[in-house]
Amino acid sequence: MKKLLIGLCLLPLCFIGQTKDEVLKELEKQHILFPKIVLAQSILETGWYDCENCSMDQNNLFGLWDHRNQKYFEYDIWQESIGGYKRGIQYKYLKKDYKNYYHFLSEIGYATDPQYIIKLKQIVKKL
Repeated sequence: MKKLLIGLCLLPLCFIGQTKDEVLKELEKQHILFPKIVLAQSILETGWYDCENCSMDQNNLFGLWDHRNQKYFEYDIWQESIGGYKRGIQYKYLKKDYKNYYHFLSEIGYATDPQYIIKLKQIVKKL
């Protein structure tokens, strides 16, 4: 019984959501280029980490889409989605010369929302 109570007390620790500070720290730890812009992307994609029935349900902070299987990429923990972003998105930045990171995101067609870059810049200003 004692072990069960201890286990139940620790259970919420497994489900603590990420904060923008934790995400920024992890972005920097994983050597993500332009971490504040990428942080803003994670905030925009997840509604400040508060969305339901979205990519965050698969620990995917960026709405990374698997076109082959027509679903969001799934990660065991949210930190892994940062690695997915680095491998799936940022490697392209190094292959060509772009004016800036916002231009890069537009050029590769990162989002379908025509206001995406404007919204991103607004979030970056709030950070």
